[in-house]
Amino acid sequence: MNILLVTGHPAQVHNMKHIRHDLTEKGHHVFWLASNKDISKHLLDHYSINYSLLRKGGKTVYSKLIALLINTFIAIRFIRKNNIDIAVSRISPYVSIACFVLGKPHIGLTDTETAGFYDKFFGRFLSSMLTAKSFQRTLRKDQIRFDGNIELFYLHPKRFQAEPDVSGLLGINKNEPFVIMRFVSWDAYHDKGLNGFTDENKINAVKAFSQKAKVFITAENQLPAELEPFKIKIPPEKMHDVLAHATLFFGESATMASESAVLGTPAIYLDKIGRGYTDEEERYGLVYNYSSSLSDQEKAIQRGLELLNNPTLASEMRNNLEEFVKTKIDMTGFMVWFVENLPQSAKIMKENPDYQYRFK
Repeated sequence: MNILLVTGHPAQVHNMKHIRHDLTEKGHHVFWLASNKDISKHLLDHYSINYSLLRKGGKTVYSKLIALLINTFIAIRFIRKNNIDIAVSRISPYVSIACFVLGKPHIGLTDTETAGFYDKFFGRFLSSMLTAKSFQRTLRKDQIRFDGNIELFYLHPKRFQAEPDVSGLLGINKNEPFVIMRFVSWDAYHDKGLNGFTDENKINAVKAFSQKAKVFITAENQLPAELEPFKIKIPPEKMHDVLAHATLFFGESATMASESAVLGTPAIYLDKIGRGYTDEEERYGLVYNYSSSLSDQEKAIQRGLELLNNPTLASEMRNNLEEFVKTKIDMTGFMVWFVENLPQSAKIMKENPDYQYRFK
């Protein structure tokens, strides 16, 4: 078949790359449409993935509408030109409309409850909508739920093995404890009306954690001047290797919190709304969820210190991760099967959801 994968956020490149590999190995022709967002282009180039770019939308409603029209036209033309049989995306609005207009099957995944209206509207154009069991909303009556999360597409133990040592990459001593902190810009659609850590508490957290470990920060916005020296300087594609060896993750990114969790690194995640998948990971002792209130910010810092002071933290996390992973499916294996066998695979999952446990 001719199969189209569509990505926006950089994490979606990781999400789809193993699907692309496995489908190509099975003899399918895989095409890729990407939004030029953040480091997406860098990652696609690094992984030697051939792709075509969609137009980058602006921040105003008008510019977003213009981008929707132009990118929908680009998608329609691309699908026709390459005789695409089926598309897979994280509910791309452009490809959702294009596939609907052209009568092509389109599989969409979502894991962000706060994007509910967006996903519910564009999700109506999908052939199949897939969400995790932990997803806390029902967007369609025929929504198919898998027992896993998006991060397991690329960080499942069958799919990812971290580099054995990242101390040289970070410029620290071997086995020296370190913390990865992440602060976001809060300008994504699903972050509308939300805010995060205050600059004062960012500084307080860095000072507190620096007493126990080396601190590295990755941030979308400019940091307070005194935190600039803590910015991490590594190739973007090495972040998962670093997260796998970190003593602690602390930040506002749900994706990076979940990535840390499935790599066995304890994660403290701060968000007013939260995510179903980080709630589930908390039940396994992998993530600690806090709101963005000032009192919770202080509690989160204290929790971070408690974890850094726990001498048995590493062994506890290994056990927690083992319990988590053994209940989950190999997401890539499941998705490759689902794509290859659509529409029969959708029918099977609706009639017998436990069929997915064949993909372990």
